[in-house]
Amino acid sequence: MNDDGRQYQGESEIDNLVKRFERMVEDNDQHYFDLEEFEAIIGHYLSFSLFDNAKKVLQYASTLFPENLTLQLREAQIIASMGKQIKAIPLLKNLLAFEPNNEEVHLTLASIFSQIKEHRFAIKHFKKALKCADLDLHGDINIDIAVEYQNLGEWRKAISVLKDALNKYPDSDTALFELAFCYDKAEAMTEGVEFFTDYIDENPYSKSAWYNLGKMYHRVGKIKDAVTSYDFCIAIDKNYIRAYHQKAEALTSCEHFAEAFEAYKDILSVEAKSSYVLCNMGECMERLNEFDSAEDYYKQSLELDAEYTDAFVGLGVLADLQSLPSVAVQYFEHAVTLDGYNIDYRLLLATSFIKVGKPKEAEKHFTIVLERDPKNEDAWEGRIDNLQRIDAHEAALEALQQGLTIVKNPNHLLYQKVYSLFKTGEESRAIDLFEQLLIHTFDYSSRILDSFPEILEDPRIADLYSRLKP
Repeated sequence: MNDDGRQYQGESEIDNLVKRFERMVEDNDQHYFDLEEFEAIIGHYLSFSLFDNAKKVLQYASTLFPENLTLQLREAQIIASMGKQIKAIPLLKNLLAFEPNNEEVHLTLASIFSQIKEHRFAIKHFKKALKCADLDLHGDINIDIAVEYQNLGEWRKAISVLKDALNKYPDSDTALFELAFCYDKAEAMTEGVEFFTDYIDENPYSKSAWYNLGKMYHRVGKIKDAVTSYDFCIAIDKNYIRAYHQKAEALTSCEHFAEAFEAYKDILSVEAKSSYVLCNMGECMERLNEFDSAEDYYKQSLELDAEYTDAFVGLGVLADLQSLPSVAVQYFEHAVTLDGYNIDYRLLLATSFIKVGKPKEAEKHFTIVLERDPKNEDAWEGRIDNLQRIDAHEAALEALQQGLTIVKNPNHLLYQKVYSLFKTGEESRAIDLFEQLLIHTFDYSSRILDSFPEILEDPRIADLYSRLKP
């Protein structure tokens, strides 16, 4: 409908057109604009979501070019942009009766059907657009089709379409990233590794391919290969910042903290310092038992962002590791104040309250966690431990009765039940349960014995433990 019209690429040229039109409206005058100029003005208003302005242009243009199909298409696009997609569909279908092979109409219909989650109709019109569109649009349209298959959860079909797109346009970074996403969702990471390896054989300087291959190796647990892939990506483009971050995360995940620290240092050579990176460097130092350096990096993180919660948590963990529970409580409280919905922060705070002898405060936070996440095993175990430490065994047994019906893996809770049964005088039940647990789940016994070693002072418990120890 406008294949041969001139293109308005300069912003100043379009701005001048818009000003001419607005001045005409302001002066209540009438000027001539050709069809391409009207399209440029309408496109300008649509890009800024100024739908009423676009409608005014359309109305005036229609007086000069009545029954023009291009303007009818723009009308449908304006209606759809205003959130009235259903109303636009019959207008577009009417246009297809006149121009059944117009790719822009098919693309507009496909976009609308996608928005209203009619993905199969979207695919139908994208495929029709593909048949009549210029070759240079085929890659983008194939990606659009793949995204619709993704929306339907049909990952294999999406993979097939994306492979076809790459066969025609092997330099498409978008197709590469979408393919990696589909292999992940299809749980076909090994197949994905094979594809990207073959692709790199043909396109060895594709940084996007090396990057996605690294992520796939990471997902299948081949960390060394992942790091190598990220290194190749960085060698191709020293400013490919995502590869630096993924390399550092991969090294951290396999607990190579010294190498991870160096990887984070490399990040700072290509981008400005950030609270996130400095905090991660602090964690690396913490895991290497370099506590002074860890504290310095955590505090540097907070200098950049005084409300960076992970840095407060890191300082709290450092204090706990150095047997400073009161200091740990202060840092964890600050983190919870900043992000009260983070369950992990509350668990750390609750556990620290136990260590400083504030069981009521600990109970408060364990309860909040369990209200938000009733199946949280750590919260149940922590809450029971807290009650047992203040000899509130009846309350502990009552809580256990509830927790044992909810927790998926209740072995630790069952060992805790042994201790509270024993302390409430139900020694026979405690001993019978302890015996069954030792027979079937001996490895889980260490936590309760570490917390309350005095239980082994009873000769019956000690004898059972000695006899059933592997």
